[in-house]
Amino acid sequence: MSAQKLRKADVVTDFRRAQVIAAARERFTKHGISGTTMDGIAQAAGVAKGTVYLYYKSKEDIFRQILDEDLAQFQDETVPPIGGPGDVEHKLDAFFLGVLGFFDRKKDFCEHAIFEMGSEVRKKAMQRFEVVFKAQVQAWETLLADAQRDGLIDPIDARATAVLIVGAATGVAKQRLRGWVGGPAEDAATQASRTFWKGLAAR
Repeated sequence: MSAQKLRKADVVTDFRRAQVIAAARERFTKHGISGTTMDGIAQAAGVAKGTVYLYYKSKEDIFRQILDEDLAQFQDETVPPIGGPGDVEHKLDAFFLGVLGFFDRKKDFCEHAIFEMGSEVRKKAMQRFEVVFKAQVQAWETLLADAQRDGLIDPIDARATAVLIVGAATGVAKQRLRGWVGGPAEDAATQASRTFWKGLAAR
């Protein structure tokens, strides 16, 4: 097979996979895992059921890919900005808003699908989430250590404080998912970031 044909085959494969993933995400959001079938995913994607099985063994396999993609996006949206330009105060604002905004956008999917995960899928999802959590903590630890060295914040345990910041953001996001905390994400993010900044700012 020529390189051109291979490239065309790859394009078709990527397109079909994207179709299936988008359709599955829609179905999982509306019906949860238990209420979603491979037939339903195929119908929503506008393809034959055999096409879905060509790329994925089961709806759980599709669900795992969606989780992987979402968590990769979560890491991309929340980790690099910590090491980017700006002061600590504004990075706190941006980080809390990034975390809360991400989960707010995924709220329906989380409500109808993530809370239904089986033990094996949940275990793998938590392992992947732990990777993101550690990356966030490491980025914050580095930033806080540098800020402390430059006299921009009071002396602190950078590692412990980084864990608190990341844990607080995740905790508020979970509370919002469960409906325990309402209101705009911007307000919740500002309140949380200001609380941390009051404890960090050099005096």
